[in-house]
Amino acid sequence: MKRLAAAGLLALSAAVLWSAPVIRTIPYLDARPVLESLRQDLVPGEFRSKTPAEIEAAWADWAARHERATRARIEHGDRDSIVNFLLFGTTFTRAPRATAADLGSLNERPQAALSLFTRRIDDLVAAVAAPGSNERLLFARRFLERHGMQPGTTGGRAEVRGYLTDSLLQAPAEVAASSRALDAAKARGDSRAEVMERTLFSERGLSSDTSILVDFALDRTLEAITAKGLLAAGSVRNVGVVGPGLDFTDKHYGYDFYPQQTIQPFAVIDSLVRLGLAKSGAIGLTTFDVNERITEHIEAARARAREGREYELTLPRDLDAPWSQALVSYWERFGAHIGTAAGNVSVPPNAGNVRVRGVRVRPAVVTSIVPRTLNIVLQRLDGLAAGERFDLIVATDVLIYYDVFEQALALTNLAALLRPGGLLLSNNALFQLPAIPIAEVGATDVVHMPLPGLGDLRDRVHWYRRN
Repeated sequence: MKRLAAAGLLALSAAVLWSAPVIRTIPYLDARPVLESLRQDLVPGEFRSKTPAEIEAAWADWAARHERATRARIEHGDRDSIVNFLLFGTTFTRAPRATAADLGSLNERPQAALSLFTRRIDDLVAAVAAPGSNERLLFARRFLERHGMQPGTTGGRAEVRGYLTDSLLQAPAEVAASSRALDAAKARGDSRAEVMERTLFSERGLSSDTSILVDFALDRTLEAITAKGLLAAGSVRNVGVVGPGLDFTDKHYGYDFYPQQTIQPFAVIDSLVRLGLAKSGAIGLTTFDVNERITEHIEAARARAREGREYELTLPRDLDAPWSQALVSYWERFGAHIGTAAGNVSVPPNAGNVRVRGVRVRPAVVTSIVPRTLNIVLQRLDGLAAGERFDLIVATDVLIYYDVFEQALALTNLAALLRPGGLLLSNNALFQLPAIPIAEVGATDVVHMPLPGLGDLRDRVHWYRRN
């Protein structure tokens, strides 16, 4: 009897493993309606003169090339993070952080402005040569070594100095060029301006850096959705977060005086529990990111949580930035439903006028988060049972990095993950196609702070519902 019982258990285990969701590339049959719905100038050039049969035959090769190009964009994004580290980091130098005026000079008179950053470049070169246990310096060193430089040698340090100098000139210029091109298109009334605005970063690297600001926008959005009755109390059990982020340096302020961290998965759970949309202990969250480094970070946090260890979040606030009172209030209460307040974090003197809150996230919350390495443009989870589909998916500061065709593929994959009536929240306006069963049902405008001479820094979060 014991042997029979054991055999039965093995069979059950095999069945469970066999039926578990797997990651699969979007098939051509699912992509075909997108190809047939879009204007030809928005379809990849290599498909424009081909018949459906020819496109189907070429689909797997196109997807493989796209995946390789995505890997290259991750490398490009890592370079951008290192440049941000160079400009604002405080752990490798005592030099003052870059100011808005410094950055303006770098954009307007790049060669002349380099003298402003000489000390920072020299200090970072020395630091990556002897990184010790500093995780950011170790990351930067591995990145430089992948690109053929040896920071530990005299010749290698010269190469690193040249690379950092060139990158410092290139990275801000790429950002400025995108903005200038969009402004010029709007000024001349170019019909492509709307497409450019929605795909502004489609030529840029894929960076993982994030910020608490967009999580505040999501919190306000979930309040509005609750008031509209689009999600019922306790109805959110399964949540997806696309591109959860991992701060190498904070997206807006470049802080680096605390360990790397992911914020958004915890922020979303905190907001959902606070609003009564989810019950503590009865919510599962899956992260989807194309960058394996983020998956590894969350897996390591889960392993520590299984040993009873908390996840420590550090929430800096620049006291010189004119945050709205609502944003300040959000920062003050962040984490109340997922953990406890932590002690003060030491702030380096050259970090600026900063106040810091710490939050220790309960181990049970950490283990409720499951990371998946997945390229949402090309891939999806297949084999989800009806009860496993997602009630809510969040994709902020992600889809703007893709062109219209890529966004439409991503939206097709997201629709396959959502349950009927499930919601997708994105701070990027998406082009909706009849072939994709998702429709916009609302939007929230959230102001973070005024920027003198530039208007307000804000997010507009769009609500999409699965038909």
